[in-house]
Amino acid sequence: MTTTNPWSPNSFTPADPAYFKVKLITFSITWGLIFLASLVPGILFVASVDTPLWLVIIPPVLVVVIALLILRILRRQVLALGYLEREEDFVVRSGVMWRKQLVIPYGRMQYVEVNSGPLERRYGLCQLTLNTAGAGATAHVYGLPQAQGQELRERLVAAGEEKML
Repeated sequence: MTTTNPWSPNSFTPADPAYFKVKLITFSITWGLIFLASLVPGILFVASVDTPLWLVIIPPVLVVVIALLILRILRRQVLALGYLEREEDFVVRSGVMWRKQLVIPYGRMQYVEVNSGPLERRYGLCQLTLNTAGAGATAHVYGLPQAQGQELRERLVAAGEEKML
């Protein structure tokens, strides 16, 4: 564990680049379904159901515009993810527009778990979840390679047990 400035972006361990693919696939599925739902008024219009023309045009255009805006910042969101192991605590950062930096003292950790969904498993990734005592703060470290996630979990559990005693 290193003692570095937590505000230095270079000191954080970033998410794996393959995590961008997971986010992109999730984005595509979600916004694809939203786009299909926005086409319902158009289908009704074609089926000769009395539907105003603005209701046929505006929803799909609005969905495409919003999806493109989100897609524009998706890579930056993944690049903003990271964690830092320090001597007394663990720091997790995330966010592009609303930046978040959560500092968790090792002695406050209750349990650490490693999870992975089907897409994450396909790319050999996992996410680490740290739950703390007290105020119920929960930190998530996304985009970890499976082996690195297991090793990090073991280090955090060991550091937590050491600081609890």
